[in-house]
Amino acid sequence: MVVFDVDMTLIHFNDAFRNLFKIEQNFEGRFSDFLSEESEKEFSEIFQSILEEDKHLTNLNVRYKSISLPEDMSIVWEFYKVKNTEKSSVIGLGILFASKNHIVLPENIFKLDVLLTSTNEASIIISRENRVEYFSAQAYKEVKLFFGKELKVGDDFDQYILPELRTLFYEKFNEALNDKEIFYEINIPVGSEEGLWYFIKFIPVKSSLGTISSVMYSARNINDIKKYEAELNQQKFYLKSMYESTDTAIAIFDRELKMLYANKKAFEMTAKKFGKKIRYGDSAIDYIYSDIHDTFKKQIDTVLKGDSTIFEIRDGDEYWRFKIFPIQDENNTILGISIHISDITAIKLYENKIIEQVQFLKRLAWSQSHELRGPLSTILAICDHIHEISDEELKDYILSKMKNYAEQMDQIIKSTVISINQLSDKYSI
Repeated sequence: MVVFDVDMTLIHFNDAFRNLFKIEQNFEGRFSDFLSEESEKEFSEIFQSILEEDKHLTNLNVRYKSISLPEDMSIVWEFYKVKNTEKSSVIGLGILFASKNHIVLPENIFKLDVLLTSTNEASIIISRENRVEYFSAQAYKEVKLFFGKELKVGDDFDQYILPELRTLFYEKFNEALNDKEIFYEINIPVGSEEGLWYFIKFIPVKSSLGTISSVMYSARNINDIKKYEAELNQQKFYLKSMYESTDTAIAIFDRELKMLYANKKAFEMTAKKFGKKIRYGDSAIDYIYSDIHDTFKKQIDTVLKGDSTIFEIRDGDEYWRFKIFPIQDENNTILGISIHISDITAIKLYENKIIEQVQFLKRLAWSQSHELRGPLSTILAICDHIHEISDEELKDYILSKMKNYAEQMDQIIKSTVISINQLSDKYSI
């Protein structure tokens, strides 16, 4: 790796660059000094396009005058403009490709690839001289959050180490420089009184020449995980009691729908419904009625894509509610599913009761507004004018009609009372 300014003067380079071109640590010069005459002219044009057009160029090959590479070796460069420094500069990353006869370490290439593409780890490549060579986006964010500074290539990393952790850092850093991979968890005294938990990695980074040129330092925030672990340890007994005492059958399956866990209610339900005992490793399909296999599988496919689902089925006079949830790790990777099955027969019966009562009230309202209203209106109208009738025979006829209307109303009321009593007996109201 090499960093140079707008005049191509070298600002910084790592050990891999220094060893390859056989220069001293305090070398002062220009990147073009290493190029052949023909490549120098070509690269000058490329360099201007990087500065002026902010191009990010990859897969570039150049020829050199200071080194002579074997035919089965080549350096492929990537150049881009640095955007987070006060002055414009360009970073060049060169990968040395070699045949199997040369020293190539795929495991380190893999680790560097993980670093450069990581989005959830604060990862920084630090040179032997403790200078920042490269960093991930997460590292930039966390350094700015904790130290109020913008992390830049070429920074002395010492300024980003907490004083109380400096001894430990350099101990592990030097071990990594001696070809040892370091992994550990640590509580860093920042933020709340409890501090923050991080998973720390020191990985030696080897050049294609086999030398350890720098160290990849990664810090991943695992505070939520540690809190979750502490909570689980504290409430383990209560969680187990809850799962075993609930009326809901709960079972957990992997992505292939093989059973990993089932609570007491799940064992009881399968024994009652299927006449057999659950065994870990059984398929979830083994405990689903064949006539709903297709529907069940569609619901499972939905959950394996990250969505939860709820549906109900009827089994004779019984009703059951299925709730299926995806089980995900901290990276939102689907590990399996959790199935919760509840007997909702009582709820459904109560819902049916409410529905029937509502329907009855609607019929009662219709009866009151139509069947009773007509006779009652007629009787009221007759009562308002009966004193005006002098003909006794006509008056007797009208009174007989009023009696008929009253009997109709009485019959409607009796029928309503019978319906109310029937509904009350049915639901023990």
